[in-house]
Amino acid sequence: MASAPVSVVIPVVGKKSKLRSLYQFSPEIKKKTPEKGVKFVEPSTKRPKVATEPSDSAALDAAKTAEAQRKAEEDRRKEESRIAAQKKAEERKRKEEEEKKRREEEERKLEAERKRKAEEERKLREEADRQRKAEEARKERAADQSSVQGQSGVPKPPPAAPIVTSKGLGRYVSSGASSGGAGGYNPNVIGAKDTVGDIYYKTYTEEERGDAPHQAPWSLRQKDTFVEFGPSRDWYLNQFTPGEVNRQKAKPHEMLYRTYILAEANARSANHQIVREWRTMVRERADWEAYRERVLKRVGEFEKAKATFDEEKAKFEADRKAEEWGREGLQKKLHNVEEQLAKEKAEFKRICAQDNERTYALRQKIVGLEATVADLTSKVEEAQGEKTAKQQMEVELTEAKVQLSNKDKDLHAKDVEIAELKRRLNEQIDRCESLEIDLEAEKVKATDAEEARAVSTAALNVAQTNYSEAQGIVDTLVSEAEWMRTRGIVLVANSILNAGELDRAVAALTDAARAVGHRGGYLECADHVERMLGQEFDTSHCSVTEQADAALAGAENSYDNLSLPIMDLVVSALKKDDWCQRLKAILDPPITVESSDEEAAGDDGGGDDDGDDGEGNEDDDGEKKEDK
Repeated sequence: MASAPVSVVIPVVGKKSKLRSLYQFSPEIKKKTPEKGVKFVEPSTKRPKVATEPSDSAALDAAKTAEAQRKAEEDRRKEESRIAAQKKAEERKRKEEEEKKRREEEERKLEAERKRKAEEERKLREEADRQRKAEEARKERAADQSSVQGQSGVPKPPPAAPIVTSKGLGRYVSSGASSGGAGGYNPNVIGAKDTVGDIYYKTYTEEERGDAPHQAPWSLRQKDTFVEFGPSRDWYLNQFTPGEVNRQKAKPHEMLYRTYILAEANARSANHQIVREWRTMVRERADWEAYRERVLKRVGEFEKAKATFDEEKAKFEADRKAEEWGREGLQKKLHNVEEQLAKEKAEFKRICAQDNERTYALRQKIVGLEATVADLTSKVEEAQGEKTAKQQMEVELTEAKVQLSNKDKDLHAKDVEIAELKRRLNEQIDRCESLEIDLEAEKVKATDAEEARAVSTAALNVAQTNYSEAQGIVDTLVSEAEWMRTRGIVLVANSILNAGELDRAVAALTDAARAVGHRGGYLECADHVERMLGQEFDTSHCSVTEQADAALAGAENSYDNLSLPIMDLVVSALKKDDWCQRLKAILDPPITVESSDEEAAGDDGGGDDDGDDGEGNEDDDGEKKEDK
């Protein structure tokens, strides 16, 4: 008896649908139709023992050989069918895994493409913002320069031209100007009792600078202090290479004295130039502008998000309507599929009934043939002489067995057809389940869209509140930055220039340096006399004692550790929240002196004359105050 081929059933992953109840088969059909992988063995009739004569052994051997060949053929077909079913299952599983990998790869590629596009859009937005900020800054600088030109009557200089004079770039102009007024060395300018401060105020000029704007050689920031002068002096003046040190040692006394005086004068001019750089320190204004740009950017992003939300909402409504229409179409399609499955089920039952009847008839015929074989065998025992008739019956038996083998082939083909029908049925069930899952996913998307709208509304309210608060802070910062730009920096610079501690430290350092230079020159002259005359020269009559070097070191130490009280007050005021009011109270206190009507009229006339100078004479005013 041939059994049905064994097939591998792949379990369906997902939610179990109620549609499976429509495809349950009746118990009668199940009894008649064997399941896959189950063998039904029918009880066979006992064959009577056949006692043959030695003369008939060849016929019996031929029958046994045919029976063995038939069994071997059946076993081979069973094994081939089992291997084919296993290969089909493995192929189907491999295809499903490849499809899953392909979908994951596509999703990964789409995600990478989306991230790349988002990164490109972000870079483009940043580049556009940077260009817009640069354009606005350029326009503001142009507006400031035009306003200064209108007040002072001086033609506007080129915006970004480098400062080039007969001595070189602008950062070296002050060094050359401080040594002679026009960039060259003039020893007659330095008097016997002149200090470094006197040399600076007498020789400094900006004629070589011309109408070019001031260029900052250092990148200073607001709130930087001058408490530590030693590192600054080491950075810009006293960092020499070994070759430079040897060259300085090889210089004569006069050249060393001249180099020292020039270095100190350059240091003073550099310090005053650093003070003038404070006018361009607008870090707080830059921070405020950056904050204002961020607020405007957030407002713009909110407007874009709002417009995007409106578009997505309209798109969602359209998608929802399309989904409803599609759902109705899918329901109709599902109804048609159910009707088709019902028809296929009825057809499947009819085919199974026909196959069962045909199989039963074949089995009955096989039993009849086996009974015929038994009868013929008994006749062979009774009539051994009728060999020809017996051989004829054996031929008929062989033909019957061949027919039985053909019937087994037909049964196997029917089993394969039944398996294919079941597979199609399972595919239809899986398709219906996937449609239900897609419907649930669309509902979840609709819920997520509603939540996103609520979050966008809350973000809009927060952005409006932050904008109102930022507007108040911006107004305060604008007024304070305007006062600092117009008055605060000028007052701080004048306070530093008018400090008596600075002049006293410079004068002490100059006196100590002059004494050391005098003693060095005296000793050098004495050594020269000794070499020329060949006798020892008494150096005890020098007016400068040996403690001059210690005095110079002490003066340098005092100069390096110089601390201005006004700078301490300014630094402590800048650390407070109300720094602007504190600076006004320190640098620009209100004047409460009462004056008569005539003095007031005289002051008004003088104010009109002074007002024509504008902001261009702030350095001259500071120098006049220092001279006084």
